[in-house]
Amino acid sequence: MNNWGAFRPSLKAVQLIAQIEHFQGSWEKNRRLLLALIRSLTQTTIITSSGASTRIEGALLTDEQVEELIEKGLKLDSVASRSEREVAGYVKSLTYIYEHSDHLLLSEMLIRELHQLLTEDLHEDELPQKQRGTYKDIANDVVERDVVTGKEILWLHTTPPGPQTQSAMTSLVDAFHNTADLHPLFKIAMFNVVFLAIHPFRDGNGRLSRLLTVLLLLQHYPWTRFVSHEKFIEDNKDRYYLALKQTQKTLLSTHQDFDFWIELFLTIVLCQTKFLEQKINLNNQAPPKYKLNKNEKAVLDYLAKNGPSASSVINKKVKLSDAGIKKLLKRLENHQLVKKLGQGPATVYQDHSH
Repeated sequence: MNNWGAFRPSLKAVQLIAQIEHFQGSWEKNRRLLLALIRSLTQTTIITSSGASTRIEGALLTDEQVEELIEKGLKLDSVASRSEREVAGYVKSLTYIYEHSDHLLLSEMLIRELHQLLTEDLHEDELPQKQRGTYKDIANDVVERDVVTGKEILWLHTTPPGPQTQSAMTSLVDAFHNTADLHPLFKIAMFNVVFLAIHPFRDGNGRLSRLLTVLLLLQHYPWTRFVSHEKFIEDNKDRYYLALKQTQKTLLSTHQDFDFWIELFLTIVLCQTKFLEQKINLNNQAPPKYKLNKNEKAVLDYLAKNGPSASSVINKKVKLSDAGIKKLLKRLENHQLVKKLGQGPATVYQDHSH
């Protein structure tokens, strides 16, 4: 199922990649200047993504209701609906990914941990405790139900439970890590479609697949935290499922065809760039009111590379007086380019883009 080395992208896929990478280059060039403008979008994206991803699977909460649930601290009472419990799990999982994406390595353990977090608020009759964070113990073929006749039609024959699912997941994670020559967007798309073909958990596979996609996108394209990937899937739900079906039916054949799915996936990512481009007017960004000097640039580059650091450690890079480095860091903090963490001797500074 995971013969990724033989994959050759279509011309359309290559063209979509080129457009996405063009946006990525513009983002990197203007990243620090734009962060103050779009920081508020993170919370909006969590609301939009959590609502959209759960509605794709049949949940009923609007974005406004998702926001109300978040404002209540995701507190659920005994009469909370399944939709509310699914949304709460998604918000927790997505927030965890946003906060820790730099340090999360894709692995089977991480996948199981995210599934546990995603489903922890469900009732026992909705998903048994023993099946949270654990690969499925029963078959879970995907079927379509005819709304008129009620007849069920097999949509996808998933990997059987037990050793076959375990083997398939191990193979999938290995394939992702062992194809360094593939562009990351191709790898993310291929991982997603194969993961859904395996359907490794009894419930929550669709939501988890989108969480994993968000994580993997974030690790290569930090701007994706500011625009909902899931919302564009919801808006193209019929095309999304059709593309999955077209590709998944070829996965066990000698001629795997990822093109249909990859082209749709890349189109959705490109839509994310267009949305964000409109939000921040990237191509017509006004000249910054504050121009960084040489030492300020050196400090920001150091923090971006090394993470939170004390002023004394940072000063080894620029070699200013104690008063000078404090003034420099204060200027950067005032312009929302660095973030001060802690107090007194334990104070450290962090690049505000993280």
